[in-house]
Amino acid sequence: MPSTVMRHDFQVISEAQYVPLARRETAKVLTDWGMSEDVVDTACLIISELVANVLRHAAVLSPTAAVTLAVEEQAALVLAVADAHPLKPKPLPAAHDLGGRGLLLVDALVREVRGRAEVLPETATGGKRITIRLPLAPVVA
Repeated sequence: MPSTVMRHDFQVISEAQYVPLARRETAKVLTDWGMSEDVVDTACLIISELVANVLRHAAVLSPTAAVTLAVEEQAALVLAVADAHPLKPKPLPAAHDLGGRGLLLVDALVREVRGRAEVLPETATGGKRITIRLPLAPVVA
C-alpha cells in the first residue's frame, strides 16, 4: 500500500453552491503544496465534476460529500470523493442533452495523463468512493 506524504480532507454539502467551494479548496491546497498550474487546473476540474455528480445523483442519501487530496510517495496525486449512496456511476457511452459529460470528461483527463480511476465501496456509509490517481512525474510518450 502506498505511503501518503501529504493529505487534506474536507467535506462539502451536496448542494450546487458548494461545488465552487470544493474547487477553491482544492486549488488552494494544491497550490500551497507547490503543484504546477496544469496539475491544479486538472485536479480542480476533476473534483468539481465528481462533487457535482454527488449532488445530481447521490444527494438524496448523501447530504455531504467527503473530499480527499493526497500525495503518495510514488509521485501520485490522489483525488477522492466519497458519498453515502450505493449506486456506482457509469460513464454514458456518449454525452446527451440531459448530462453525461462529467464522467466522460474525468475519464478523458485521467487517460490523457495515464492515471487511474476506481470506484470502491465506502463501508462506513454504505456508499462509494471514487478515487483518481494522477502521476506527478512527466509522462513519457
